[in-house]
Amino acid sequence: MVILGLFALNLGVYAISNQKRKTSVEALRRAISSQILIADVNLRLNDKQKQIAMLNQAITESGAGASSADVANFVSQMDEIRSKVKALEALSGPEIRAAVSAFGTEFDSLANSWVAFYRNFGVNYSVAITELALRGDPISQHLLQQTVPQLLESEKKRVDETSATYYAVGSVADRLAIFIFLASGVTSIFVAVRLSKHVARGLKDLHVGAAMVGSGNYEYQIPIASADELAQVAVTFNHMSTQLRVARDELTRASVELEKRHVEMEKQKAVSDSLLLNILPSQIADELRAKDFVDPKYFEDVTILFTDFVGFSNSTRNLSAEDLVYLLHDYFTAFDNISTRYGLEKLKTIGDSYMCVGGMPARTSSHPVDTVMAAFEMVEAVKARRDKGPGWGVRVGVHTGPVIAGVVGIRKFAFDVWGESVNLSSRMESSGSENCINISQQTYLRVKDFFACESRGHILTKDDIAHEMYFVRDILPSLAGQGVPPELFSKRYGIYFQRQPPAFPAALANAPAAC
Repeated sequence: MVILGLFALNLGVYAISNQKRKTSVEALRRAISSQILIADVNLRLNDKQKQIAMLNQAITESGAGASSADVANFVSQMDEIRSKVKALEALSGPEIRAAVSAFGTEFDSLANSWVAFYRNFGVNYSVAITELALRGDPISQHLLQQTVPQLLESEKKRVDETSATYYAVGSVADRLAIFIFLASGVTSIFVAVRLSKHVARGLKDLHVGAAMVGSGNYEYQIPIASADELAQVAVTFNHMSTQLRVARDELTRASVELEKRHVEMEKQKAVSDSLLLNILPSQIADELRAKDFVDPKYFEDVTILFTDFVGFSNSTRNLSAEDLVYLLHDYFTAFDNISTRYGLEKLKTIGDSYMCVGGMPARTSSHPVDTVMAAFEMVEAVKARRDKGPGWGVRVGVHTGPVIAGVVGIRKFAFDVWGESVNLSSRMESSGSENCINISQQTYLRVKDFFACESRGHILTKDDIAHEMYFVRDILPSLAGQGVPPELFSKRYGIYFQRQPPAFPAALANAPAAC
């Protein structure tokens, strides 16, 4: 009877302790599952936030938007996360259920904001940025930096408490079992020891698995050696680990695809930037990209150069359209290369007239001298083509003064200048002579220390106003010498402008006059 009583007591104690263990294991399983699910949601949210951040850095006003398939895929991914949040609510304990419910509500707002951004990026730039700045970023920061860490900490505490309860129950049960088993016999003690080792091994496996997943090793699987509650927890853990691995692989593929799209967008942006820089000066292009418009600018001191071909009108009657365009292209290409060499900004061509400006948009003090040197090269370029082409000559007019510059219009816009200085420069050209450089008094005062100039007196222009004009003939004899540029010329240039000449007309070193 004593043995039977002890056996019955043993059964009773075992039944009670086993029930408590079962309850603790189930709570532990739910807590670990909830913890893994929170980690999964946290991982997906972090990856989506990075994806949104990369899109935010790459987009431009005119960039390509997401396709309908991309938007649908993005919405589907948000729904997957939402379903995991719903599953988390079912697994969460009563102490954090309200926090999980609030997390679900906050995630819905974040998902709606991100979907709105994804639909509008590259399509409606202002709406996408406003949605991300006013709603998406604050909510995502709050979720990832406060809400999710708090939930993880709560679930960790829940796991620790459940484990402590389990161990406490096991400890009491083991003591009673040892006492009863001592009375009942060696067999009962053996069974109790085996059971304790099994449970400890299962919990250790769970602890190791959680540590491996926490370190990012989603390939780790807990070995299953039984079919009890610990095995069920292990199966659930392995399933979660597999899901995390699949999610990581999907996110990796998505990141690679996103990087490819980013590279393609950068290539398209480089092409558009190159086209814009071919139309506008770099500083003006930067301002246009930044503000979508260009503020008018006042340049108090620039040098404007106009050219016009002598004999062009007769050529239009004798040359075919194809030959005429080819010749103009050849001449103006040479002028473009010369302007670039001397730091001049080409503004436009009007018929057979070529216009460029020195001293803008980058302000320099040497622009009058640089423009005159460029004019010498342009005259020589025309002379060099006289025998190969229609025998055109060229008139060059140069004037120095203030202008107003800006960009007008929204289609086929161009950078242009306005003011009396533009008109005077044109008058210098129309009042000049073939293959001569005709400059105004303002330009003469700025270049007379470098070039030999011939005064023409006051010349009446077509607007019935007399302007003092000069022909530039050569560099000053005192600056001539060996080298290109001559050493004395370079020395004076350096003293006046604190830098070396950008180039020098080879004709000035070999021929004495421009016309």
